[in-house]
Amino acid sequence: MSEERTSLGIVSGGAMLFFVGITVSKVSKFLLQILLTRTLGAASYGVYSYAQTILSVVGVFARLGVTESIMRFVPEFEDEKSTQGSYITIAFCTSIVGATVVSILLFIFAGKINQLTLENPLFADVLRIFALFLPLQVSIQAIANTFRAFEDAKNQIFIRDVLVPVLNVVSVAIALVLGATIIGVSAAVAFAGLLAMAVSLSLLIKRTDIDVNLDINRSELYQYYQFSIPLTLTAAGSLLYTNVDRLMVGYFIGDVEVGIYAVAIGLANVTGLALSGLNQLFPPIASKLHSRDEREELQRVFQTVTRWSFTLCLLPAVLLYTFRFEVLGLFGSEFTRGSVVLSLFVVGQVTRNAVGPSGYLLMMSNHQYVVLFNRWFLGVANVVANYILITRYGFVGAAVASALTLALVNLFRLLELWSLEQYYPYTRRYLKPIVAGLVVAVSIGSIRGELLRYGFAQMPLLVFGGIFGTVSYVAIIYLLGIDQIDYEMYRELRRGNEKE
Repeated sequence: MSEERTSLGIVSGGAMLFFVGITVSKVSKFLLQILLTRTLGAASYGVYSYAQTILSVVGVFARLGVTESIMRFVPEFEDEKSTQGSYITIAFCTSIVGATVVSILLFIFAGKINQLTLENPLFADVLRIFALFLPLQVSIQAIANTFRAFEDAKNQIFIRDVLVPVLNVVSVAIALVLGATIIGVSAAVAFAGLLAMAVSLSLLIKRTDIDVNLDINRSELYQYYQFSIPLTLTAAGSLLYTNVDRLMVGYFIGDVEVGIYAVAIGLANVTGLALSGLNQLFPPIASKLHSRDEREELQRVFQTVTRWSFTLCLLPAVLLYTFRFEVLGLFGSEFTRGSVVLSLFVVGQVTRNAVGPSGYLLMMSNHQYVVLFNRWFLGVANVVANYILITRYGFVGAAVASALTLALVNLFRLLELWSLEQYYPYTRRYLKPIVAGLVVAVSIGSIRGELLRYGFAQMPLLVFGGIFGTVSYVAIIYLLGIDQIDYEMYRELRRGNEKE
């Protein structure tokens, strides 16, 4: 192996940093959820999470594709600093203007949105506070992804997974100690965003060498918007199968159910951390390899990253499904109503991890219009399915519709990658995590039943089950044999850490 770190080494190095950061992030977000649910209850948490969902939806249009566009153009023009600076300038100016316009519209129509959805007297005020916060949020995301495009995982992860969530939980905790209601909590989150924006901008100025270039020609504008506008429409389509279920639960049912549904989704997303971590540096690496026509290396990276994501997601998925009632009970007894929702979304996350970064690979190989079709076609199907199933089965129907749609979109991606680029992710190495996962699922399911018979309390049961399941899973995979490529990546990660 050469002295220079390979593409897989860069991707896995970014993933290792991600897992460190995401541990801090998830602990902070878990504490925030516990603070809000235990202090304010399911209804107020439903108001908070519903406002956050709307912020996520409008944020897609406010960003105007800045996240993917920065990752697309920064690596491509790494040897042309002036051109690179032009694209970064376009990206930031576009996203700031877009966020400001959307923020004003959201502030004006907050009352009308409340009338059409939750009809909670506090919701409009919470939404207006988050509307003021939107430009800060978009700017922070743009800065973090600029670091990501420069393959600087440390600063990206620090901003997104450490700085923002830690400031949120500290600000909210102080507000709750001072006796704040959901309005005060929302204001505390906005204040934390202001602090995070100041720190992020300072880091960007100090740690990157960006040649801000206002002398932008027409061809650069055309190329940028030719890429970003389809991606904005693509992201808008993805909202129809990632967020529409939460919006429709709020519209058809109520704030309590929104809170329970949001907690279940948040827990299920833990099983997707492996792919999220590996995706940190996969898009710029894929863009670079595709532009150089290094297809064999790109196929190798894609197969290995996909296997890693599936292997790492399977254990938390099994544990979360087995102990779903105990985990949901941590937030309060009323949240155990979300056990079926949690189970369905765990299955959806497993299918997502099983196809790896296929969506990003389609995008970075210049098939953004295919991605656009996927998301809109399945998004519309998801809206229809949610409408039919929510009106009949409540929020369980929403989970069925959304999990099924997630599985379909991933199947579409695999078929399209093969037909368009002849890339495929699967090898016989997949059998090892499947065998390990099945053995652990059967064993901890039996152990849980026995421990409940002997009256084990909630926390000891979770701790014992988590430790036993993890040790068993790792031991089985080790006994089945570690692949040579994994040993190589381990040695390369050590070498990279020593150099740093």
